[in-house]
Amino acid sequence: MVIKQYSNEIEPEVLKYWEANDIYEKVRARNKGKEKFYFLQGPPYTSGRLHVGQAWNNSAKDIVLRYKRMRGFDVWDRAGYDMHGLPTENAVMKKLGLKTKEEISAYGVDKFIKECIRFSSDNALLMDKDLWRMGVWMDYDKAYWPIKKYYIEGEWWLIKKAFDDNRLYKGKKVMTWCANCETALAKHELEYETDKDNSIFLKFQVENKPNEYLIIWTTTPWTIPFNLAVMVNPELDYVRAQVDNEAWIVSKQLVNVLIKGLTGKDYKIIEEFKGSRLEGMHYRHPMIDEIPSLQEVRKNHKNAHSVIMSTEYVDVTAGSGLVHCAPGCGPEDYEVGIEYGLPAYNNLNEQGVFVDMGPYDGKTAKVDDNFFIERLKEMGVLIEVTPVEHEYAHCWRCHKPVVFRATEQWFMKVEDLREKLIEENKGCTWVPKAFSRRYDTWMDNLKDNAITRQRFWGCPVPIWECTKCGNVTVICSADELREKSVNKEIPDDLHRPWIDAVKIKCKCGEEVSRIPDVIDVWIDAGTASWNCLEYPANKEYFDNLWPADFILEASEQVRLWYSMLNICSVIAFGRKCYDAVYSHGMILDWQGMKMSKSIGNIVSPYEVIDKYSADILRYYMNETTAGENISFNWDSVKLKQRNLTVLWNIHKLVINLAQELGVNPAVLEPREDLLGVEEKFMLSRLNSAVKQATVLFDLYNIDRTITLVEQLFLDLSRIYIQLTRDKAALGASEEKEVVLYTMYTVLFDVMKMFNVIVPFINEKMYLNFRHEFGLKEESINLLQWPEFEDELIDEEVEKSMENALLVIQSVLFAREKAGLGVRWPVKSVEVVTRDEGIKLAVETMDAVIMRQTNIKEINLQADLPVIKKTVKLNIAALKESFGALAPKIIAKFSTESPKKIL
Repeated sequence: MVIKQYSNEIEPEVLKYWEANDIYEKVRARNKGKEKFYFLQGPPYTSGRLHVGQAWNNSAKDIVLRYKRMRGFDVWDRAGYDMHGLPTENAVMKKLGLKTKEEISAYGVDKFIKECIRFSSDNALLMDKDLWRMGVWMDYDKAYWPIKKYYIEGEWWLIKKAFDDNRLYKGKKVMTWCANCETALAKHELEYETDKDNSIFLKFQVENKPNEYLIIWTTTPWTIPFNLAVMVNPELDYVRAQVDNEAWIVSKQLVNVLIKGLTGKDYKIIEEFKGSRLEGMHYRHPMIDEIPSLQEVRKNHKNAHSVIMSTEYVDVTAGSGLVHCAPGCGPEDYEVGIEYGLPAYNNLNEQGVFVDMGPYDGKTAKVDDNFFIERLKEMGVLIEVTPVEHEYAHCWRCHKPVVFRATEQWFMKVEDLREKLIEENKGCTWVPKAFSRRYDTWMDNLKDNAITRQRFWGCPVPIWECTKCGNVTVICSADELREKSVNKEIPDDLHRPWIDAVKIKCKCGEEVSRIPDVIDVWIDAGTASWNCLEYPANKEYFDNLWPADFILEASEQVRLWYSMLNICSVIAFGRKCYDAVYSHGMILDWQGMKMSKSIGNIVSPYEVIDKYSADILRYYMNETTAGENISFNWDSVKLKQRNLTVLWNIHKLVINLAQELGVNPAVLEPREDLLGVEEKFMLSRLNSAVKQATVLFDLYNIDRTITLVEQLFLDLSRIYIQLTRDKAALGASEEKEVVLYTMYTVLFDVMKMFNVIVPFINEKMYLNFRHEFGLKEESINLLQWPEFEDELIDEEVEKSMENALLVIQSVLFAREKAGLGVRWPVKSVEVVTRDEGIKLAVETMDAVIMRQTNIKEINLQADLPVIKKTVKLNIAALKESFGALAPKIIAKFSTESPKKIL
């Protein structure tokens, strides 16, 4: 049998072999009925072909699943996808040339939803193929899709449970709003970026005092038309300062920076006082005469356009110490406004456009900041414009800056669950451990989540609200809906618009329609722990498997999926839904920048797979320390290719040696009497590595296992094979068999362990061994994880070999410095060291050291001897060259010349 050179061409062969022989199905069947392991797949979004981050993520999951299967577990490995939500809506809108929700309605919601279903389903099937090409083994035939009926019912069940437990309520709150996506966003749907905006300082005239002004500061000029108050800290010191012929009220601490520093004007302090003295002071809004709706608010609310108090949201880190307050344009403003009876005044429509705002109708929030700045300047109230860099919220789907909008939404009450969620987390294993604290911090600041979204493509909210009597009916299943529907019929597809046609009879006699909203897509993901098991429709899976043993996602999911899973689970079942979690970092480009399509620095996984291999992509990325980001580096990819070539060449060497000897290494028995120190070292290294890898895998330390197994096969090549090359080539047949036995034994267990990391090359090497040595199983994946033998682990031998290699390195270096090639035998070498480990290595492994360095004799000395001038070996230079090793080992040759020795 001729073994080819290693290349990525083996992977298509292996894929065909797996498919033709149903290897995945046979692995699952082998463990059926054994101890259960419930892996919960965090659903990748069906936006298209697999990107490199998803390749990293899913290959890491596959590593754990392959390990668990080799340990004999009956693994629940159902694939799953995230399909609802804005990315699909946006993609379909782009395809159909639609730009707004109104255009979707005009096109036909039914036709639009059918396109969304087609888009999501087609992409899910494409991603199945991509994941299979990566060697990711999951149950794709039964992948959970949130667009299916059972999944929608699982979400409805949660909403009904929350409603029954008084955790569902409707309220008008100021929400972060994406004008581009035309929907409310929850806290977990925001990502923060550093924006450079123009902040403004304004002067608001104190009522009935023409020359006296409150000096305010804001970073959101578009919110000034909605201003209803000025916030002041009652505990801080303020001043009334004379500026030209005006009196300005500002913070005492900021007066000089603001007036002298910012405007360049001179000023004189007229009076000092605490902020509390300003409470209730009214001022004249500069736009009051232009906006009738603002006039109505002022007329109907006594505290409108007055100074109100806040110790929490007013400080002197920036601005003027007086903060513009628009209760309809920010959660903090809303919170303080409630205390003073101020409404959430905000007349933006879903596109973020001003309506019922007089001359400002048609302007767009944030987009038209400069327009408002110019208008305020024309009014004579603008003092200064200053650029400011600040963290600003963006929509995580479209990445556009959000605005704030007061809307009526349905909320899930969760703030009172903070302590419970943190307590439940104590029983969870986290890798890395620091992410557990990050999770707790997020939970400690948890806010009630709005669960409704004003879109089309999503799980429909199961709420039927009577507009006549206000009664609310929440439906938990399709059967319940059928029972309560007016005509006892429901559609086969529960999505909009078909579900919207279903009416139920209210207790007041009115026929009631469903509210038109869909559920926040994160509830889709948050209910996956039981929806993956088809609960509550199927209780058997749930009873046998739930909660999940393990989940794995990127670091950003601490505040996203990890949190939503347990929020939903605690509401539904009163406990957490997973027991262990592993997080990898984010993928960056070689310059350390986050990969982004807009920047153009995305690396496709196929760039690596087509040129190198899926194995190399898995190998390279999953060695990254847990939780840490990776800066993609092609040189590191090439290094992994070289390492796999080493592994491949070892297996070729084993086959060649076996053919030469006419011996089957699979049936060779160890000859204790023939095991030299090299064999004892290598077998100890093997069993140490198996023991450590097993412990690390059981603790989900995926990242640390890869280097461990890698170093084992590199030691096999660079240490054992190098040390025994003469024995393998020139030794007696028994000695050669010992070398063959050791190489095969170590390599075979390496293959079984490394198979979970790089399954293609190890399967191919196994199949080559199977062909040559008559191995029984059809696949390496049908083998068990290797067992370690404690009696073969000798830490002293391993340490001595490590030290012996340092001595060998030192002697070879000394020979090079002295100009003595290794081919020339040398009579003796003096090893100068006080290190006990080095001494022991010289004493116990002198034969190995002498054989590798072509030395006839080794002598140990504690101190440097007096060196004769005739010797050309410069010990000082040697010490300097060796750096860290110099204090431990110095090699010095006999003063006899090589010619005399010969």
